[in-house]
Amino acid sequence: MKNILITGSSKGLGHGFVEYFLNQKATVYGVSRNTPNDLTGADLYHHQNIDLGNFESIESGLKELLSDVKEVDTVVLNAGLLGEIKGISDANIEEMKHLMDVNLWANKVVLDTIYGLGIDVKQVVAISSGASVNGNKGWSGYSLSKAALNMLVKLYAVEYQKTHYTALAPGLIDTGMQDYLCEKVNHEEFPSMGRLKAARGTEVMPKPKEAAENIASIFPKLLEHTSGSYQDVRKL
Repeated sequence: MKNILITGSSKGLGHGFVEYFLNQKATVYGVSRNTPNDLTGADLYHHQNIDLGNFESIESGLKELLSDVKEVDTVVLNAGLLGEIKGISDANIEEMKHLMDVNLWANKVVLDTIYGLGIDVKQVVAISSGASVNGNKGWSGYSLSKAALNMLVKLYAVEYQKTHYTALAPGLIDTGMQDYLCEKVNHEEFPSMGRLKAARGTEVMPKPKEAAENIASIFPKLLEHTSGSYQDVRKL
């Protein structure tokens, strides 16, 4: 039976990943700030409430959650924050620091804690974004944090060669984040938002459950690519 660890498991894509792997009869360890009440009754689901902006709680929470675990087949570093869409010159440094804490440094703490517990990890999939490479106006701290995540993945791949690493852009997904991006952001000032709105409601932007199934099903295929690489599901 496979062991899967998923961060950001209470909603959106992370919740979809949990459902997918439970249906695959895997044992799933979920981490999020809020409790996914619809999942906690599942026999194979184990949950730990952790605020990923609090590094000390990450370490203590994971030690409790994974106390009896010797091996994890896949770690899915899914949790992340978007922040406010605005020009980089207008972006607030403190807000960007918080984005870096959650989208970048929290993942380092997660990995260091797992390895520190002596747990063998076969595969790590860090959910990145096309925003990490395309440089579209307005994505500011989010783009910076995801670009840094890509490099973090590459660096860990060099140091932990028994684990296969991928930074994976998941494509467009119709999560609650799209309510903000499609309805509240000025599309004239930030043109990429118009493309998101046009995609919403089409097969190009699936709901989280469908997206999670599509994405998780290609995790084995990622092993064919160089460890530490950035991949985009739309090109696989």
